[in-house]
Amino acid sequence: MIEIGKKYRLKKLKGWFEKDSEEFTVLCFGEHNIVGCVAPDGERYVFNKDFFIDPDKPNEIYADIKIIKVKLWLTKITSYMEQRF
Repeated sequence: MIEIGKKYRLKKLKGWFEKDSEEFTVLCFGEHNIVGCVAPDGERYVFNKDFFIDPDKPNEIYADIKIIKVKLWLTKITSYMEQRF
């Protein structure tokens, strides 16, 4: 189970995301399994909850996730996170 305030690593996404070995701190949850988080360098990200390695299932390290581009929505969630934190 993913919890606010705890650190998690991302599942491996073949050839797409370079930061799969970093730990991200969960800041908040949104609709549709969306998780707002921050990287160690302070950069903020928004991921689907399925991107994270679940501590209850540590052997599931590869993601089977369809990636779509949602630039406008990401701008809105980033604005929301800046107001909240």
